[in-house]
Amino acid sequence: MKPSSRKSQKPIAISLGVSENSPWDLEMAELGFSVREYDGSITNSPYPTHPNITFHKKFIASHNSDSTITLESVLRDNRLVSTQENILQVDIENAEWDMLKNIDMKVLAQYFTQVIFEFHGCNPEEEQGFHHRITQLQRLNDFFTPIHLHFNNHGKIFYSKGLFFSTTLEVSYCNHKIMRSLKTNEKREKGVLQDLDYPSWISNPEIPIRFAQKQSRKL
Repeated sequence: MKPSSRKSQKPIAISLGVSENSPWDLEMAELGFSVREYDGSITNSPYPTHPNITFHKKFIASHNSDSTITLESVLRDNRLVSTQENILQVDIENAEWDMLKNIDMKVLAQYFTQVIFEFHGCNPEEEQGFHHRITQLQRLNDFFTPIHLHFNNHGKIFYSKGLFFSTTLEVSYCNHKIMRSLKTNEKREKGVLQDLDYPSWISNPEIPIRFAQKQSRKL
């Protein structure tokens, strides 16, 4: 979603979790977004000279310190405007669950048209962890609609009853308010999207996705 030319202030793309190669950040900056990067594991942004990118050497956590910052503080410090088409990207290596637990979802819905997550630790065999994670996903679904799913193909993979599943999920969401204005019910229940999906680990094949499975007839 490109920023609207009608608005004088740049929309903001918050990027939580940065590596030495973060092409999403660069692409958003090239589109005209003001990109605010947060990551405590690296020293500088991979794009230190880009005028639309600002880097903060801090981890996202449940408290503020010299090396950590809460999502609530990130939103406050960056003075997001609710009328802008702001986007949140989160890839913080399993810390996303506590981050979601400690944020008011209404606040996310107020300031972001889209949110993008890499969800870690989605192992259906871990019953206690599953309930914690599904609770946060249900809270997120109250305000955002998942519009795209991609399995990360570098990690633990499950296969059961003709379906594949990964413990690491890349999910894009759109704000309910935006979805209502689009008035579309278009849906694709399986497959890999050409020119959009790309393997996380290039030497491994993509993991096939299927949301619906026909039930076999009982004889």
